[in-house]
Amino acid sequence: MAPPGRSLASEKALFRCLFVLGAVVIIIMSASPIRAYESLADFDKRITAELEALNPEAAGIFRQAGEAREKGDHRAAADLYARVQEMVPNFDHAVRRHAYEELLAGNRDLALSLGRKAVEMNSSPQNLSTLASILVYASPTYQPTEPEKHEALGFAHRAAEMDPGDPFIQMVHCQVALVGDYFEVLRHCTNSLLKIAPEQFQTHYFATLLALSENRTGDAKASLERAKALGLPDDAYRALGAAIEESQPWPARILPSVLKIVSVWAGLFLALLGVGWFLSRAALRAAGRVPAEPTGRAHGLDAALRRIYRVVLWLCSAFYYCSLPLVFLSVLAVGGGLLYGILSFGYVPIKIAAIIAILTLVTLWSILKSLFVRARDEDPGLRLDPAKAPALRAALDEVAGRVGTRPVDNVYLTPGTEVAVMERGGVLRQLAGSRERCLILGIGALEGLPVRPFKAILAHEYGHFSNQDTAGGGFALAVRRSLMTMAGLLAASGAAAWYNPAWLFLNGFHRMFLRISQGASRLQEVLADRWAAFLYGSRSFEEGLRHVISRSVQFQAHASATLKEVSEKKVALANLYTFQPEQGMPGPEIAKAVESALAAPASPYDSHPAPADRFAWVRTLGAEGAGPTSEDEQPVWGLFLDREAIERQLTDAVRRNVRQRYGVEIPAEAV
Repeated sequence: MAPPGRSLASEKALFRCLFVLGAVVIIIMSASPIRAYESLADFDKRITAELEALNPEAAGIFRQAGEAREKGDHRAAADLYARVQEMVPNFDHAVRRHAYEELLAGNRDLALSLGRKAVEMNSSPQNLSTLASILVYASPTYQPTEPEKHEALGFAHRAAEMDPGDPFIQMVHCQVALVGDYFEVLRHCTNSLLKIAPEQFQTHYFATLLALSENRTGDAKASLERAKALGLPDDAYRALGAAIEESQPWPARILPSVLKIVSVWAGLFLALLGVGWFLSRAALRAAGRVPAEPTGRAHGLDAALRRIYRVVLWLCSAFYYCSLPLVFLSVLAVGGGLLYGILSFGYVPIKIAAIIAILTLVTLWSILKSLFVRARDEDPGLRLDPAKAPALRAALDEVAGRVGTRPVDNVYLTPGTEVAVMERGGVLRQLAGSRERCLILGIGALEGLPVRPFKAILAHEYGHFSNQDTAGGGFALAVRRSLMTMAGLLAASGAAAWYNPAWLFLNGFHRMFLRISQGASRLQEVLADRWAAFLYGSRSFEEGLRHVISRSVQFQAHASATLKEVSEKKVALANLYTFQPEQGMPGPEIAKAVESALAAPASPYDSHPAPADRFAWVRTLGAEGAGPTSEDEQPVWGLFLDREAIERQLTDAVRRNVRQRYGVEIPAEAV
């Protein structure tokens, strides 16, 4: 049982210190001043002079023994002191020193016998202290018994009372107190040492042990450093330092390392965030400049920004995967710490403990599962049969030829208003340069759109192919999939809360990742805009972009009103695009929403610059583009052979989505 005020951890640490205490006591015996008023050298001179008067030859051997002791040759020193003892049997100083040298040479029984003999000859403080030290001397092969510890305390106490100002005697007193777990005695003798020998490292060694026994870790560390500065040997310093670390609870031991790791992590996070902010500002400045050639290719600063963005985005992605082990351990530490705290109270609220355990396990599972997400290679929409839109295929080939890139392989139609390009295929197809190029075309954007602005929009999309915006980027896409998967799992399980370290990390990293990845995307959009403006004119591109943004607002309002009406009234929906809802959004409200969308400022987390900025930048180019053709003013729907069939097919897709997501069945025809 640990004494009051002393933890089990500190008791174990003190037990470890006993293994190095013997080495320190050797130093106490051989290298420290004997008294505050008499140095070791002066003491040796005095007792050697006494021996000189008794037997000059013995005095010479006594000096040789002292020299052997100084060199650490304890066997030779013991034999020389034995010769002095034979020559002058009543000289107790030789007996005392012979005893201790035998102890250090490994002969404890002989050392103890000689120590008792020295006390019988003269009960001096030095002889009493030496016998006490021999009694409690511990080694790997022998540990002192309780009676020996108690007997040693008696001898040490008598010596201290006889000469309280002798540092050596007080040090032995402390040694005995420590070995015997007499901590009140240790406190008393240590305080005495601090008064009479404050400049001796042994004093602060015992002060360290006293502080450790009282769980004063900070004081223990300070005393140990003071002892080191005054000459404490490295072995003792390292052993006691390790004991201090072991005396602390494991959370306190690992806290400095954790703080260092967190500091480095936070520094890298802030550095990436700062770089993202700088790049975003630089990209905006570069966007307003007129390029040196009438294309959307990256040159000069634009090219440098793209390269830097690529490196930073890679580093950001690597940072994410390097952070996940830390997040995993943080969740484990928080959940485990809470459960440990609950158990330590004695009363365990089962429900709370179960909730903590479940949330911890769910979060850990979400982290692990997010590491193994694989992208599904599904068609991004309804694949358009080229035979049903030969004029569209001709337009696609024409625009690709003007941009100077390979045309799309397939067109995928969607019900909404998005217009985008992508590449499909694995790594091998990417290396072979044979990935499928896809155009995703939301037919909701086509109503009222002339062909020339449509071609400008296509030129923008082909510009992404020409600038290789769709190539590579797999690392960043993997991070995005992992983020979305983890966030979805946490939200679905109810673990998406401020107290969850994983959720806090997701929120913070996602914002930083968006700033950087979307900043790179905004630069790509600016370069693609230039392709469209230079090839088909700034005015045509602005008209096309305005139209797509406007139709996004209009179609969203129309689709919402339509689906609400047919769901509530349980009426048929054969064609979403021609259905006229009874209560649609009023025209003025739609016009206001369109103007708001066109004038909306850009956020640092947007993938595209603000529409107003894009309009201003392409106007700055003042590009006229290629001359108009006879079909330029024709509606885009004229490029398709059967508009009604396409709209009905995509309406079928909408009805399926509503049924799958909301369980609402919308009939295609009236029953």
